[in-house]
Amino acid sequence: MSSEAGLRLGLIGIGKTGRTHLAALVAIKNSGLLPLEITAICDSDKSKAKKVAKEFGSPVFYDNHNDLVNDENVDVVYVCTPTSKHIDMVKAAARANKAVYCEKPVALSCPQVTELNAVALDSSVPTSAGFILRYDPFLLYAKELMQKHDFGQPHLAHIRDDQHFPREQEDYAQWRGENSVPGGGILLERCTQDIDILTWFFGDVTNIYARVGFFNELSVEDQASLVMQHKDGTTSSIDAIWHLIERSDEKSMEFFFERGYIGITLESGNSHLDYHLQGEDPVRIDPENVETVLLDHLGISSKNMALEVREPLVDPSINRHAALSYAFLNAVISKKTPSPNFLDAVAIHKIVDAAYESANKGSPIDVL
Repeated sequence: MSSEAGLRLGLIGIGKTGRTHLAALVAIKNSGLLPLEITAICDSDKSKAKKVAKEFGSPVFYDNHNDLVNDENVDVVYVCTPTSKHIDMVKAAARANKAVYCEKPVALSCPQVTELNAVALDSSVPTSAGFILRYDPFLLYAKELMQKHDFGQPHLAHIRDDQHFPREQEDYAQWRGENSVPGGGILLERCTQDIDILTWFFGDVTNIYARVGFFNELSVEDQASLVMQHKDGTTSSIDAIWHLIERSDEKSMEFFFERGYIGITLESGNSHLDYHLQGEDPVRIDPENVETVLLDHLGISSKNMALEVREPLVDPSINRHAALSYAFLNAVISKKTPSPNFLDAVAIHKIVDAAYESANKGSPIDVL
């Protein structure tokens, strides 16, 4: 699948997310963490594709995704376009026998994700889904805390996810705010990531009740509130909103257990973790204290590691994207099953579909 230079990557879609992935991939390459080359870039805006290809050192650029997926010098395809465009691009890449990374949400519905997973399985190509929070150092640190200490039975979990919606940016507003482009609002675009975290920590969801709101003259929901019952008895909830307030985006999480508490704040420029075990003093963990947990999770020894090698995995602007790509591409090279993958996405989209059904009916829905 790869050349002597390593894996050859092609990326489709060079908006904010696509550029972040490109920056992370170039950092991985320059650090020597993995042998890879960015050999092709594609965007429907050909002049933009040409400019970004030059910026990131890609020798080839396209304005049609079929040209990229059929390029014999591409082994792995990254799909970073608006959600409604994913299904055709992922199918084309899988059928061209290319490993596929797809940004979250993978598709517009669970049946579509199930179909994409089936196409990938039929073609025997590895897949990765963009649930980057599984590679957030603070969340990995929380996982380690739960293994190290006896927090007891989980009781309650909550995520608040707020994001400024930049209506002044016309291309962003169209991509996020018009139903024909993303296919859904904040429930699909943001809560997908939050649901993945809650199921990763607390297991399968059996029942969900959801409400959505339309406040900012968008054709998609810009507010969503979810209450979920997990198989183990834990109750979790999500409150998510796109707002017009000039404040930093923030994702805050609170996990209450029988004998302890974990709180995590992300994306605000002041990321940290607090935990409190029964009978002990509360503890705050800052960014410099969680760097090694990500390296350990990836199986990378931090001993005598040069700064330029560490940098992609400790730089907060790209570290989650770099870590996910490192794990995915390393799995491709070693012929192992990547995680998270499309099968994981099927489970998450089943819950998202149930949430939309609950919001439409105004009643709780069992997740079957």
